[in-house]
Amino acid sequence: MDGQRGFYEMENPTENPSKAAEYLKELNKIIETQQGLLEKQRVRIEELELQVTDLCKENACLKDQHQRHLATCRLQQGNHSSLGAIKENVMQENTAQNPSAVTLLETGSDCRIA
Repeated sequence: MDGQRGFYEMENPTENPSKAAEYLKELNKIIETQQGLLEKQRVRIEELELQVTDLCKENACLKDQHQRHLATCRLQQGNHSSLGAIKENVMQENTAQNPSAVTLLETGSDCRIA
């Protein structure tokens, strides 16, 4: 019953002007709080938009670097057949000179004599 009476008083502020003034003050506080929160959210959104812009630029740069790296790898693979023949000749020469000291370490496409 008290909740209904309070609601009724809010609906009919002419019956109790002091309650109406109190109600308006409370509404103004709520509005001010909401405006403050909205401003904070606007600032945060601007910060996040700047971060997105920076990350997009960084991503584009990294994509470009990656494409250049892939192109370099393709060029190296194109030269790999001639380099492979050179490495094979070196390995054969080393094996012929000292067969017990030669150990091959394979890492990917790179072979080294240890």
